[in-house]
Parts: sequence; structure tokens; C-alpha cells
Amino acid sequence: QKEDPEFHPFDSKFDHFLAGRLSLSDQELRGLALFNRSDKGNCAACHPSTRGAGGSLPLFTDFTYDNLGVPRNYDIAANADPAYFDLGLCGPDRQDLADRNELCGAFKVPTLRNVAKTSAYFHNGKFKRLKDVVAFYVRRDTHPEEWYPRNADGSVRKFDDLPLEFQRNVNTTEPPYNRQQGDQPALNDEEIDDVVAFLNTLTDGYKP
Repeated sequence: QKEDPEFHPFDSKFDHFLAGRLSLSDQELRGLALFNRSDKGNCAACHPSTRGAGGSLPLFTDFTYDNLGVPRNYDIAANADPAYFDLGLCGPDRQDLADRNELCGAFKVPTLRNVAKTSAYFHNGKFKRLKDVVAFYVRRDTHPEEWYPRNADGSVRKFDDLPLEFQRNVNTTEPPYNRQQGDQPALNDEEIDDVVAFLNTLTDGYKP
């Protein structure tokens, strides 16, 4: 039985670019390079942008799970309870991995195809704009005050959507998460715009 091609048409601007039917703009090409560079966005570490086995088109996910320490979204009614936490792989809805503490807070790496059409980002819908998502990735650790609340003493309460005992699970080793407060972020504002421009090339239905 043949699969309906409408299920995954692979007809984005980037797909046309890979097929040699068109060129990307200078900004989109800069964004692609920043997306791929391990010392810059390093997005391709989890969202591979190259062809797969047999020349298959990139799916922009490695199908792994990661813990990014996304800020708590208080628009979610359940989060009004300070004792409630959505811990992804280890609960509360899923119970088969509840005793795997090292997995608590991990969520599946999504595909980035059609990501520009998404109206809410991350597992809890915390962000509504794609630029904010990219900015969070590169400024989470260098400028945490932009994303997290402050404690009574003025310090920033990072990773506030995880219980303290699971905050050690947050990815803090891979670029761009391997920076400290006060460091320069991996991407500046113009480079963030470049990456967003590239991500917009992943929307299906592009007409050359």
C-alpha cells in the first residue's frame, strides 16, 4: 500500500534547494550555516539537516529525548499548584518509567519541519514566537534573568519547572548550553534572525 504523499510532501523551500531547483537567500544560507555549526547554534546536533541513509531527505530530528529546562508556563492551570510538575518520560501521566530519575524532565526532540507554523513551542507551550525559542536556546545560561523568575534575594531561579532533585538532568554540556551567566551567547541578535530565516524555509507548500 502506497503512502499518501500529502502526509509528508517534502516540498519546502529547503527541499527545492536540496534538489538544486533554487537558491536560498544570503540570510537563509547564513542561518543554515549557523544552524549546523557546532560552535554556534549547534541545532543540527539534535535536528540533523543532512540527507539520511540512501539519500533520504532530512527529518530534522534524531528521535532522542532531551531536557532543556524550559521555564514554567503559568497559563497551564495545573501549574498553579506548586507541587505539580510535568516530568515528561517519568510522569505524572506516564508511569512505566517513573523510577528512572535520570529521565525526569526529558521530552522527545521534535522535527523542525513546518516549525514556523507552530503557534506554541516546547512541551508546555511556553513560547509563542520562533525567535524567542532560538533566543532561549542561546541565552538560557548567559542571560537567565530574561527567562526565569527571581528569588527573594534577587538571584535567578533557573529551571523553575523542575523539582530541585531533577535539575541536574538539564542539558548543560552541549553547545550552546555550555556557557555561564555573563558569557557571550553563541548567537547575537542578528544571527538569531538568520537562523529563524532558515527555519522558515522548512515550511511545506513552497512554490518556486
